[in-house]
Amino acid sequence: MAARDNFLKNGYSRAGMAEIARDADVSTATLYKHFASKEALFSAVVRNVARSTGDYSGVIDPGDTAREVLYKLCRAYLSVQFDSNANALLRIVIAEVPGAPGLAGDMYEVLGNRRNDSLMHVLDELISRGMLKPHDSAFGARLGAGMLKEIFVWPALFDAELGLPPDTDEKIHRVIDAYLALYGPDARD
Repeated sequence: MAARDNFLKNGYSRAGMAEIARDADVSTATLYKHFASKEALFSAVVRNVARSTGDYSGVIDPGDTAREVLYKLCRAYLSVQFDSNANALLRIVIAEVPGAPGLAGDMYEVLGNRRNDSLMHVLDELISRGMLKPHDSAFGARLGAGMLKEIFVWPALFDAELGLPPDTDEKIHRVIDAYLALYGPDARD
């Protein structure tokens, strides 16, 4: 918690291991015993934030329509971005890429690839149930996530005060409409 709060407050470059150790009420030596570098500690913070995020297994309830499942996926995705400090961490990573490219790789792996894999598995389940027409679910996951990023995430990355807009549900349903127009069971090729 102390490390995350320090990184969020000071950014990666200005965060100091001694200050983080002090805030965590441990010695700097103890902190370095567990984390060989500030980059390793930041990676652990990213992984900790992502540990409970991006797992979409169990999102399908019996009787759900494809639209209902896609809505729950969109809401869960946005919750990760806006409620778990993911946007703030992304801002830090983007600012530090030139000097610490490894940070970007960790962030992309944890909040990009792992989350997309979980989305893909849900889409595969919808396909197997005939709720979506067969398609490349890996591409479909990136397409759906890309729409959410374009509408919600990118604007928030450039304005730290920006949260989800009042018309979030309307926009989510428009994203779902576009997705179902491509991959809904009645979509035309």
